[in-house]
Amino acid sequence: MKTLYLYIISAVFIGISNVAVAFEDKTAKNFMGLYEVKQGVLAHDRGWFGTNREGFGPDYNFELMFNSPSFLKKIWAPKPVLGLTQTSTGGSSLYYGGITWDTNIGKNWFLTGTTGIAYTNGLSKLPQGQEPTGDKKIQFGSKWLHRGAVEFGWNFYGNDTISLMFSHVSHGSMLDNKNQGMDEFGIRYGYRF
Repeated sequence: MKTLYLYIISAVFIGISNVAVAFEDKTAKNFMGLYEVKQGVLAHDRGWFGTNREGFGPDYNFELMFNSPSFLKKIWAPKPVLGLTQTSTGGSSLYYGGITWDTNIGKNWFLTGTTGIAYTNGLSKLPQGQEPTGDKKIQFGSKWLHRGAVEFGWNFYGNDTISLMFSHVSHGSMLDNKNQGMDEFGIRYGYRF
């Protein structure tokens, strides 16, 4: 039993020391303060927390993630992000910014959580009794929304990542009684500097 205990402790220590190899801090080698550039394809208006209104067509996502500035160290050093999600369905696109916390899971796996603000070109609100027509059918209640996202991914070759991401935008009925929101889910490739 004692041997098994020592073996487990050794395996954990070796696993933790290997994390540093895959997730080596490249702050000194980065390009213009960038930590990572990501792009991917998302399912539009997936409807997991609501009803799909704008179709399931693919969306293109592009995101810049920057190194965490020193003043954010007190809140576990999140990294600032800027991004866009451009729809192919003629529906609502998003332009967003926020902060992302990331944590390593094992040798090459990671998990991130993002919070921030998004601007949409979708409908803010229709007049009383009017039904939506055309391509844009989500009634957000506001052009400015909260955006939250979670991402689970794999770091390979030291600089490359591949991940699954889920995001949700809405204002939580704080800005208006219309709050239909929108969900997106998809896959992204990233390159870390």
